Amino acid sequence: MEGLKSPLQPPTYGNLITVLSIDGGGIRGIIPGTILEFLESELQKLDGKDARLADYFDVIAGTSTGGLVTAMLTAPNEKNRPLFSAKDIKAFYLENCPKIFPQGWSPFPHVTKVVKALEGPKYDGKYLHNLVKEKLGHTRLHETLTNVAIPTFDIKTLQPTVFSTYEAENHPSLDALLSDICIGTSAAPTYLPAHYFETQDSTGKVRKFNLIDGGVAANNPTLIAIGEVTKQIIRGSPDFFPIEPMDYGRFLVISLGTGSSKPEEKYEADEAAKWGVLGWLTSDGSTPLVNVFTQASADMVDFHLSVVFKALKSEERYLRIQDDTLTGAVSSVDIATKENLQDLVKVGEGLLKKPVSRVNMETGKVEPAGHETNEEALKSCKAINKRKTPLQPPTYGNLITVLSIDGGGIRGIIPGTILSFLESELQKLDGKDARLCDYFDVIAGTSTGGLVTAMLTAPNPSEKTRPLFEAKDISAFYLENGPEIFPQHSYTFPQVTKVATALSGPKYDGKYLHKLLKEKLGSTRLHQTLTNIAIPTFDIKTLQPTIFSTYEVKTDSCLDALLSDICISTSAAPTYLPAHYFETEDPTGKYVNFTHILIPQTLIAMGEVTKQIMRGNLDFFPIKPMDYGRYLVISLGTGSAKSEERYNAVEAAKWGVLGWLTPLVDVFTQASADMVDFHLKVVFQALHSEKNYLRIQEDALDGALSSVDIATNQNLEDLVKVGEDLLKKPVSNVNMETGLLEPSNQETNEEALRRYRSPYPLLTLYRLKRDVLSLFAKLLYEEKHLRDARSPQGHLHIPKHLHDF
Repeated sequence: MEGLKSPLQPPTYGNLITVLSIDGGGIRGIIPGTILEFLESELQKLDGKDARLADYFDVIAGTSTGGLVTAMLTAPNEKNRPLFSAKDIKAFYLENCPKIFPQGWSPFPHVTKVVKALEGPKYDGKYLHNLVKEKLGHTRLHETLTNVAIPTFDIKTLQPTVFSTYEAENHPSLDALLSDICIGTSAAPTYLPAHYFETQDSTGKVRKFNLIDGGVAANNPTLIAIGEVTKQIIRGSPDFFPIEPMDYGRFLVISLGTGSSKPEEKYEADEAAKWGVLGWLTSDGSTPLVNVFTQASADMVDFHLSVVFKALKSEERYLRIQDDTLTGAVSSVDIATKENLQDLVKVGEGLLKKPVSRVNMETGKVEPAGHETNEEALKSCKAINKRKTPLQPPTYGNLITVLSIDGGGIRGIIPGTILSFLESELQKLDGKDARLCDYFDVIAGTSTGGLVTAMLTAPNPSEKTRPLFEAKDISAFYLENGPEIFPQHSYTFPQVTKVATALSGPKYDGKYLHKLLKEKLGSTRLHQTLTNIAIPTFDIKTLQPTIFSTYEVKTDSCLDALLSDICISTSAAPTYLPAHYFETEDPTGKYVNFTHILIPQTLIAMGEVTKQIMRGNLDFFPIKPMDYGRYLVISLGTGSAKSEERYNAVEAAKWGVLGWLTPLVDVFTQASADMVDFHLKVVFQALHSEKNYLRIQEDALDGALSSVDIATNQNLEDLVKVGEDLLKKPVSNVNMETGLLEPSNQETNEEALRRYRSPYPLLTLYRLKRDVLSLFAKLLYEEKHLRDARSPQGHLHIPKHLHDF
């Protein structure tokens, strides 16, 4: 059909912004390939045999194997039509996967596997590289037939790099060969070598890329795609007029997973607690560390979008198709036998017949949403047919206040120093008894940030209404206990000892940490914290994120665990500390097992609040579910070593499991933190509320300072200085063009914590009366007292200046 050979007209002429997203997953790319074949065939019934998916989607996003599928669907052939039709994808995988992932035979397979894992990546990638270069030729990013977004991760800058056709228009250095992008996004650590390439712009300026699998940053790239569109709307692109930046109700999203093995309960904490590097990087033919991080990333994106679309009463415009019931060989990313590949085709076909499933926001699990099948949903899809006192609740105030603290081992000293300053500012305004938990609706923390969260919110046994720790106690806690948690030994042959320890089990036994937390937190349970908290963990048995939230514990008593168990779990960093197993008992006597390691948190905190609003919690009336402009968010990082450019693709391409030992944890944790920061920056800018989101992070750590476990007295003292110096540095924001942190103005973080603009009339008027910018600490102080004034407990002390309102 000639009409279809013209580009898809922009959303300004229609009702919807159409997005297709495809997860990563190696050979399991056959599963979404099968789904896409069905979808394209339905379009052809309506629009003729020449109809192709690229004709109907404003953006197609893909990670890893999904990035390869994205390129296949959008790269032009000599007739300027897609290089592949969707029905070709399955045949492509069946023919080429056995050569990309050759299954060698050995009389001693386990020994051979271990030796191979130690000496370099499992596969050399040569066949894949030659194949991709042959198929995609000289096609560059800007030439795709519709907009694409393919995430990767640069291990030299420790920075996610998203190859987007939108961005390539403004940044020629991103206009790389599609073949290089596909090789980069598919370079899964331990499986395939990292990929190095360069681009050159019209001025001759060279940009270097050191890339690995995009799955470490966004295995489910749906948020990436939505973020790219949102940036275009913010920039005033006429293609999207008159759509508003946060008008998610205008999106129609099809998100395709590649399957997972949650019911298999593949890993146990008792087993994982003994793992060294080999255990975490190779176990029963899989790579637990990669599985855990990529699954956590994909699940959290699905969870967030489920909350968003439900909040907008637009659930029918978000279709996630995923099979969580894979077992055995079909759950592998690389067992490319003919039999297993055919079985994966059957999985895709069977998935079409299964009911549409959505995340149960109570349990976090995917459940059937009705009787409609995925096949029926795709047929009916509109894309086809049309195109001191406790803090009073937010209902009495203007803002929802959120504090978020990253993970990072001993580097928790850095946010600890920032928090000490913030609490001291509040004490100047509200008296020496002021504590951070008095001013935040939710405090969220991961790993070391989860420990800080518990310290700030657990009640003191001798004074139940006050927290166990003041913010100024945090640095002292780390200085005293860090060396005991991460003991530094001197050896004659340190490198040999390090390797031997890594192979035999986790680097540290965790006994001191476990004992310390149980002693400090005692029998305190989640429901007893002095304000709401959210601490994310990941269950390695069910491959399912578990969020310990005081909001959720009210409806699910199984989550009411001991704070000590929650903190031990969220701190159980793979290869460093043992996985943690514990049980809880609900009122019926049912035990729930938890086997956890860490994942990240700011979006989680906001998601927990959004769920409460959707449930009609009167504490938040009349705030709307997606009213992000009402949030005030302080997000504290623990520092990173981006400026050190520690890793490069040429070196990483030769790494086996030992080479990936520390980098893999660095890469996954940095990627997830960066993607959350980037997303929130887009959201708050879209709402013209940038001043409501403050991210404080130091990206220039080097040497011992960037370590999570070098707990010498000298290094710990140096980390305190990093935190103190960070207060004096300019406020930095993510540059949405480059993804890098840059100073936003001359204001320092210290001044921002004191002087933080509020968009609300009450506070604006107060600013004008005083003829000064509002103090950030004063903003928190005013919000608390404003709620006191409006609440039924209005007889409480009200600051004089609030009597006017």
